[in-house]
Amino acid sequence: MKPVLLFFSVYMMAVFTYGQQTKTFDIFSYKEPAGFELKENSKYLFYSKNEGKNYCQLFVYPAAVGEKDVEKDFKKNWDVFARNPLQKVGNPETTEYDTLSNNWYSLLGASKGVFNRQPFVITVSTFTKNDITYCVTSVFTDKKFIPIAQEFAAGVVPDEKKFAGTTIQQSTPNSNNNTITNSNHNITLSTTNFDDGWVANAQADFVKLTKAGTEVRLHYIDKALDDARPNTIDAPEYYWSKYITPYFNTSNVQKWSGVQYPVIYHMQANAVDKATGKQFYVAIKIVYSGGARPIVVITPNQNSYNQQFPHPNDMDRMLNYNKFAVSINDVVGKWNGSGGGGVEYYNVYSGTYAGMSAVSSTDEFVFNKDGTYNSTYRSASMNNSGAQFGGQDFKGTFSVTDWSITATNRYKGKTKQYNAQLIAVKGGYLLYMSDTDNSSMNYTLFKTK
Repeated sequence: MKPVLLFFSVYMMAVFTYGQQTKTFDIFSYKEPAGFELKENSKYLFYSKNEGKNYCQLFVYPAAVGEKDVEKDFKKNWDVFARNPLQKVGNPETTEYDTLSNNWYSLLGASKGVFNRQPFVITVSTFTKNDITYCVTSVFTDKKFIPIAQEFAAGVVPDEKKFAGTTIQQSTPNSNNNTITNSNHNITLSTTNFDDGWVANAQADFVKLTKAGTEVRLHYIDKALDDARPNTIDAPEYYWSKYITPYFNTSNVQKWSGVQYPVIYHMQANAVDKATGKQFYVAIKIVYSGGARPIVVITPNQNSYNQQFPHPNDMDRMLNYNKFAVSINDVVGKWNGSGGGGVEYYNVYSGTYAGMSAVSSTDEFVFNKDGTYNSTYRSASMNNSGAQFGGQDFKGTFSVTDWSITATNRYKGKTKQYNAQLIAVKGGYLLYMSDTDNSSMNYTLFKTK
């Protein structure tokens, strides 16, 4: 048995469970892991715990109709939830088969991987009885989490009486091929660990940032919500009612009243979480850039908030943490972007209109699964003397790493490397690329196919 599973050899080891509560999900009862945060409990069950740069993530996926063979079910689960060349996870490094009571069979596999230069271990446990199967996975960076992962998997108990009354889908849950960053967003590598301690996770409605007891939510632009704001309600109160009031009881609410341009839309208050009863200090700022970008900050107390954000404008920098690594799965497809601008001229002496000049451009990139790409650039410029049009076409091969895209046969046949990242938006993401040799040459692209 290889070292990666050495600590899993006694799978049903005895551990202390004081303080744990029994809860239910799908057809299962389970012990809630002490000290973990519940991230998701609808499409799948997801608990997470961060301790500095170390973390442990625990997942349970709904029961499904399987292959009546635990090995086949395990292979499918491993391919979906673990296999990821970008994180250097291939086949399981070791597996452990076991026969359980009541005709259940289990197969546990584990392997090492690397994410953001940090080693981790991923385990996939598949349980099969007749045509029913389910899967429990864990991801952790320190062996101290092994007993917790063991206890959690062993404590997931299916209620066989619910089998007959449950509609079980004959399919494996949708996967982003990346258990480590599983979330409600469709970015494959949807967690970023920054060097300064902030951790970003792309979720369905916002990017969640956490660091040392502070949470920041970068809500996505929501045009429908923006358009629904009555003119009689100021922006801070409106978004406060949408993003603060439903979750917190607040007191001593303060609204920014300073005179400054651009206008500062900001509110802050003492708060009590409606779900847990815990006390916090909350603040919201709305930054207008292509739409309203509400930033919500949740800190343990007002002193903590003031130390981190002495001025409302200090919250703006948090928008820079909406940054996620790219993967081949995310990049493949058709991307478009555009830009432009214009200047109107007036006679300095008479003030009469003297014409204008304008320029517009479009970019299109198509990245194919076979590692080839093609791109087109089109431009149009206009001034008083007429219009000019131009364009270039490129074809070649490309490769992807976490934070870069390299493409051959660019301008004058050269191979170019671009700094690359994904920016989470509502319902999807943008691809940003910047030429490493010329930072002024950059693209912000949206996926069209």
